[in-house]
Amino acid sequence: MKAPRSPRRPTTAALLLTLALCLGAICASLALATTVHVGALEVQIEGKIKPAKLSKTKPTPITLHLEGHISSTSPNPNEQIPALRTLNLQFDKHGSINTKGLPTCTTQKLISTTTQKAEAACHSSLIGKGKAGAEIYFPEQAPFAASGPMLIFNGPPKGHNPVLIIHVYADVPAPTTFVTTGEISKAHGKFGTSTSIQIPTIVGGQGSLTGFEATIGKTWKVKGKKQSLLTADCPTGSLFAHGEFDFLNGTKISGEIAKTCG
Repeated sequence: MKAPRSPRRPTTAALLLTLALCLGAICASLALATTVHVGALEVQIEGKIKPAKLSKTKPTPITLHLEGHISSTSPNPNEQIPALRTLNLQFDKHGSINTKGLPTCTTQKLISTTTQKAEAACHSSLIGKGKAGAEIYFPEQAPFAASGPMLIFNGPPKGHNPVLIIHVYADVPAPTTFVTTGEISKAHGKFGTSTSIQIPTIVGGQGSLTGFEATIGKTWKVKGKKQSLLTADCPTGSLFAHGEFDFLNGTKISGEIAKTCG
């Protein structure tokens, strides 16, 4: 494994979580590329939806591909990137998520499972796949990258709110299973959905999230009628999203984006 260079960019596509992330809350509304800086921290997010152009009036089934990176411009290559604590995302009211009739998985079925066993246990509720990773910092040695596959499942709803379960199995450096959830709730104003995700502690705090890559989308049938996990329309020609990254060192990075969709 290679030690990161300065300025440091994530050496792997990565963790969960940010992901996570997003998907739940309708990253369907995103067709974005944005970079935000606070001090030495840099957060980058890129996303694509298919189809790229949406109807102004008719909700269209979509597939989302999302990538994110967290890096540092610190001149010290051994300085740990602050660990992400929570990710909060709000998405345009013209994007939506549907889980009607979709089978669910539970966190209990996924704890301490490999990627293959997790997918076998909850294959029918699988809604997305990707990669997850982090940078690990041990005393008196150069940081190194750790990575692993990410799976996203439909979980049991909380009331009327959909829940996503994110599973990552990575060598950090010992094989470790990370499982976290994101509840999707209603937002207000121009935002329709909101989600908050707690980022798991990595190697007792000696690991930091460095990015993520995931593709989310699924179709199925209920009583012969086709259902789609993600849909969106574009009545105004633009879609909006707001995100906040809350780090353990107290740093917060937030921003809002608007992207054309027509």
